[in-house]
This record gives sequence, C-alpha cells and structure tokens, in this order.
Amino acid sequence: MIEIDGSFGEGGGQILRTSLTLSALTNKPFVIYNIRANRPKPGLQRQHLTAVRVVKELTNAITKGDTLNSTRLEFKPQGLVEKGDFTFDVGTAGSVTLIIQTILPLMINRKIRIKLKGGTDVPKSPSIDYIKYTFLEILNKIGIVVNIRLIKRGHYPEGGGEVEVSDVRGEPKKFSLTEFGKLIEIVGISHVSNLPEHIAIRQAESAKKALEKLGVNIKIEKDIRTNESSRGSGIFLDAIGEKSFMGSDSLGERGKRAEIVGEEAAKQLIEDLNTKAAVDRHMSDMLMLYAGLYGGEYTGSQLTLHARTNIEVIKRFLELKNVEIKGEHPFYLKIEI
Repeated sequence: MIEIDGSFGEGGGQILRTSLTLSALTNKPFVIYNIRANRPKPGLQRQHLTAVRVVKELTNAITKGDTLNSTRLEFKPQGLVEKGDFTFDVGTAGSVTLIIQTILPLMINRKIRIKLKGGTDVPKSPSIDYIKYTFLEILNKIGIVVNIRLIKRGHYPEGGGEVEVSDVRGEPKKFSLTEFGKLIEIVGISHVSNLPEHIAIRQAESAKKALEKLGVNIKIEKDIRTNESSRGSGIFLDAIGEKSFMGSDSLGERGKRAEIVGEEAAKQLIEDLNTKAAVDRHMSDMLMLYAGLYGGEYTGSQLTLHARTNIEVIKRFLELKNVEIKGEHPFYLKIEI
C-alpha cells in the first residue's frame, strides 16, 4: 500500500485528489494521513469527501476514514466500473470543478454520466467556464473530448449549482505544447446570478479596456441568470492562440466593484501571456497529471509549490522513465513514460 503524508509540500486537497485519480487508474491502494494538516480547517471537508465518494463509487473501493474532518483515509480500489448514471451533492458551495478534475481521467471511453451539485464559481478553484472552455480545449489537443453541461451556477456561500459530465472519450496520446503562437482573439463570459445585469456589463467593459492594448478582437458574452439558488458574479476570459489557449477568471464579492473583477481577470491573463508559455498558471498544474499518464512536454507560466507537490504524488503511483523540469516563470516540463 502506498503511504502519503498529506501535509508535505503545498499540503492541500490536491494531494488527495491526485492520489484518488491515480489509485483508481492503477488499481493501487493508498493510505493518506495528515490530510490538509496545515489548513485552518484540517481534514476532509465536504468537497474532498465528495471526491472520495465519487471515486469510491466508480471503483467499488473499500475505504476507511471517509468521514467529515477525517485526517486519515485508506482507499482500496476494486476496479473501474464501465457504465452508470450517478448524482452527487456536495451539500455546500464546495467546488464541483475540482471534483471534475479528479474524475475525468476515470470516465474516458466508459458509459458514465455524472451530475454534480455544489459550487461552480467559488474562490480558490477554477470556474466552471474555465473548465468548460480553456481546460477542455487543451484536453482536446491531447486527444480527449468531454461534454460538460452547466445547468445552474452555484456561488459561495449558498452553492446550489448543477453540472453534468458525460460522453468522455478519445485516444489520449503523447503531446507537445511548448508554444502559444500568435494571439488570435480573446473571448469570454461575464455572468451574474440573481443580481442586476449592469454588474455583468461593467465587468465585461472593464476587462475589455484593460485588454485593448493587446490589439486583438475581444468578444465577451453576458450570462444573466435569475431564480437560481445563489447570488454572485464573475468573469472568465479565454485567449485563443495559434497553437494553444490561456484562460483566467475572477469572482465578485460583497464590497468589490464590478470594474475590479474585470480588471483582475484581464491582468492575470496578460501576465500569463507575457511569459510566452503555452499554458496559463492553472493549466500548468492540471496538465501535469496528463503528462504523467500519457507522456508529454509543455511550457507553463508558473511553477508553483502546488505543481511541485503534484509531481511528487504522481511519481508515487506511476513508473516514469524521466521527469525534466527547467525554470520557474515560465517553466518547461517533460515526462517520459
């Protein structure tokens, strides 16, 4: 059984999520202790517990310690299921996008449909628009196609969002994403739920103003929603290049002007584009798992502690021939399997 100290490196929930994904794919059991030990609320919170329960269901796993606030988990997968319709409710505004990251590799070419309820646009996790567009656009480049349907948005603290993931298919292959290429255009979505439409308009206009100096066409759609379970706003931006994509997002909050929300997303995107890397800071972390599974190389805008921790977890489960990392901002990563 693989033993993992959940407090090492970045010490967050990603250690657990990567372990769950790779345990399911390799059929290797693991035990993780000191789960999120350095966090204000250590142990399994509802979002992490839901991720455990989803992967448990998909692998018929035998578990011990999968309870709220638990700091130790034993997970013994019994083999991936081939089909099924499932629904899981986080019960809070816990991020469904982080759960999607965990389960997508397990759904490839299997007849599985999963509905997730919880937070779709919440702090410290990628927005559902980033996942639907930038993340899936990059996955498409390495041979994976995914259908994600946004039913309802869920904002902090109410949650109540709904997303359906299905029809995950493809033939993933070794990949090379080392150049972004010429910037072609920037598209985006500015959204509000149960709030005035002018907030979405102001977010979009502010982002456009900050992005004008890039000299490309900018198209930001408005997504105005009423009668949902939560209130909130945010904006997502997607930079389309000749060879790759970069995304960014920002969320509104009480007392934060809509103009600041738009500016934040734009500035983050510009910072990542200026590194001349192929993928943005979020994808720099997420793509690492796929490089470990299928072999590949890419340039990312930032080598974070989060990413350094992730590669160490990947090494525990997968037998990799070679891992090469150069630089930090930007960085180059190559994994040979």
